Amino acid sequence: MGKKYWEVETPETIEFGNNFMRCYDKAGKLQFGIKLNGNYIVKFVIDRKELFADNQAADYLRALLNEWEDMVEEQGDDD
Repeated sequence: MGKKYWEVETPETIEFGNNFMRCYDKAGKLQFGIKLNGNYIVKFVIDRKELFADNQAADYLRALLNEWEDMVEEQGDDD
């Protein structure tokens, strides 16, 4: 049995607040989770092939991120 993708690939990790996301490009996996006592606890994984197999999922995620970014920028203008 082969090794797991997280055992053979070095991810790009982004931390924000008590959360993180890790991208394994070769494996096509994007992990989301929390940081707890110096450890990363994975809560959810998005698979690239599954995300793009359904046009609605990728389009929805893009639109949601754009909408949230606009909301944050608008809130910043109120300061």
